[in-house]
Amino acid sequence: MLATHDIVDVFVDLHPTLQRIVTYRTGSRQVAQDLTQDIYFRILNLANQFPTHDDARNYLIRIAMNASTDYVRTEQRRSQLLKGTFELFENYMPTPEENLHYKQKIKEIDEALSSLPEKSREILYMSRVEGMTHAQIAEKLGVSRSLVEKYAVKAVLHCREVLLKNQS
Repeated sequence: MLATHDIVDVFVDLHPTLQRIVTYRTGSRQVAQDLTQDIYFRILNLANQFPTHDDARNYLIRIAMNASTDYVRTEQRRSQLLKGTFELFENYMPTPEENLHYKQKIKEIDEALSSLPEKSREILYMSRVEGMTHAQIAEKLGVSRSLVEKYAVKAVLHCREVLLKNQS
C-alpha cells in the first residue's frame, strides 16, 4: 500500500497531465486549476488504498475525467435553467399587485429556507441550484447518500409545510 507521501508524489508527477485533461474537457484553465486542487485534497484521504503507483495514477486520471464531466453537466444545467428563465420572462411585465405578491412569496421562501438547519440548506442548494446528484453531494460532504436523501426530503417537506401554512 502507498503511503501519503507516495500518493502526493504520484499527484505531483501527474499534475500537468491532470490539468491538461480537465482543461481539454471543460475548456477552462481556471476550472482545471480548481478541479485538480480538489482532486489533490480528495486523494489525501485515500492514500492507503492503492497497492501501486499505477493504481494511484489510473485512479487520479479517472477522477480528473469524472470531475470534468460533472463540471460540464452542472454548467450545462445551469445554462439551460438560465436560458429557460430568460425565455419565460422575456416579454413579461408584472403589474404592481403581482410585484407585491411575488415579493411576499420570496420573503416566505427566504424565511422557510432560513429556518432550515445549515446542513439541510447546503444540501438543498447543491441539489436544486448546482444540479448535483445525491451521490455527488454525499461524496463532497463526506456523508452517506442515504443521509443526503433524508436531509433533502426533510428540507423540501419543511419548506412546503411553511409555505402551505402561510397560505392559510
